[in-house]
This record gives sequence, structure tokens and C-alpha cells, in this order.
Amino acid sequence: MNAPDPNAGERDLDALRRAQRAHEPSMEEILASIRSIIADDREAAPPRPEPVRPTAAPAGPQIVYSNDAATPTRPVYEPPARAEAVPAPVEPAAPKVVWTQPAVDPAALAPPPEPATAEEPLVSAETNQVVSAAFDTLSASLALQGAELAENMTREILRPMLKAWLDEHLPSLVERLVRAEIQRVARGGR
Repeated sequence: MNAPDPNAGERDLDALRRAQRAHEPSMEEILASIRSIIADDREAAPPRPEPVRPTAAPAGPQIVYSNDAATPTRPVYEPPARAEAVPAPVEPAAPKVVWTQPAVDPAALAPPPEPATAEEPLVSAETNQVVSAAFDTLSASLALQGAELAENMTREILRPMLKAWLDEHLPSLVERLVRAEIQRVARGGR
């Protein structure tokens, strides 16, 4: 008895993929197919027929049934009415445009008369003061927030630079100051 081949499934799958690729159309074949479909659509498109306008009367004889309760229901023959010929719509000719200078009324050119009284403000003086105070408060709070924002941004920018400078220079500064203080104490001068 033979042991099953673990690669047999992969080989079968690979063979199936190659077979599928062999049957796939190329880009040129796809484009040629699209072009032929478009060309067939253009050739097969029938010319548009003239629209049929309905006439007032039907074309053939008509049978009308009486629904009168006194008369038994029976068909009544009515001859077809004459169909009137409907003329084809006629496209109107393009209108002729003539530009002329319109007559101007001198009174229309005169400026409008000034009102005799001065216009009153839309709001009272008290309302105007309250609104102005509210806007001043808003402006002050925005200015304060802007100052705080600038200060916070400056701290964020300067903090890494200050840390790097202190890491580099602080040990030597402290050592030099401690040495100077030790020498001053050692000499006896306070």
C-alpha cells in the first residue's frame, strides 16, 4: 500500500489554476469584443419612427351595450366616426431678434428722495450696551485663552531644549560652583 502524497493536493490545485489561466481571454480580446458589441448596437439601432398621434374616434366599428334597466341588454351597432387627419407638427422658425435702445424716462433716472426724518436704530441704547458688554467679555476671554495657549506651546517647545542643555552643562556648573564654595570655606572667609 502506498502512502498518500502530501503534495498531490497542491499539484492538483496548481494544475487547475494553469488551466483556468489558459482559458482567460487577453486584454486585446476583451477590447475587441467590446468594440464589436458597440458596432453591432450602432448597426442594429432602427431609425426612430414618427410618433403616432391618437385620433378622436376608433378605427373600426364599435359595439355599445345598453345598461338601461327598462331595456334588455343587447348590442347596438354604431358606425365608426370619421378620423380626422392630424397634421405633423411644424417646427416654428427661429424668432428674429432686433436690439433697440429702450426709451428712458427721465424721472426713473432721478435719485430717490431722501427721507425727511433720520432713521432710528434697530435696538435701544440699553440693548446695544448689553450686547457690547457681552462681546467685550467674549473678546477678553479669547485673549486670555490665546495668551495661555501661547504660553503652553512655548513650554512644550522649550522643555526638550532646556532638558538637553541641562543634561549637557549642569554637572560641570554644579562641580565648579561646589569647588568654589569649598575653597572659600577652606580659606576661612564666610
